[in-house]
Amino acid sequence: MSSSPSSLVLPSRILLSVLGLATAAGGYLADWNETHVFNPRWPAHAKFHNGQTMSTGLGLGLLTWYFTWRSTNTSTSQGMLDNLLTATLMSSLYWATQVSAILYPGTKWVDDEFKESHGEPQKKGAPVLLGLSWAAFGVGWYRLTNGGQVKL
Repeated sequence: MSSSPSSLVLPSRILLSVLGLATAAGGYLADWNETHVFNPRWPAHAKFHNGQTMSTGLGLGLLTWYFTWRSTNTSTSQGMLDNLLTATLMSSLYWATQVSAILYPGTKWVDDEFKESHGEPQKKGAPVLLGLSWAAFGVGWYRLTNGGQVKL
């Protein structure tokens, strides 16, 4: 293979970087308003869990960036693929849990009072961002393995 593993996965790294930023900042951008953090009808413990979720997104976003760009383990295709898989897992975990949250009893994508003004962004956005995380991994895997032709 003539290109270095790091240069082969640049498209994946760029996409995972954008997803890491969305994961780190998304909860704050979506929830730091009257629908969540400043909603007077929310009990204190619900706000506690909202804070926990926002902090989890921040942590996972930062870990996505770390594993996407760390220089350790980048000299071989196998090492670079391991970094990409770890970054993808970090990136996708937040979105996978957001998709699964609707399965819990009594949940809705958005409170009725905000549905008209805010829509249901998680319902549409989380599956897309989850899919993009794995698409980034797939592109990196394909490029590192020459379409599956290279033994790792």
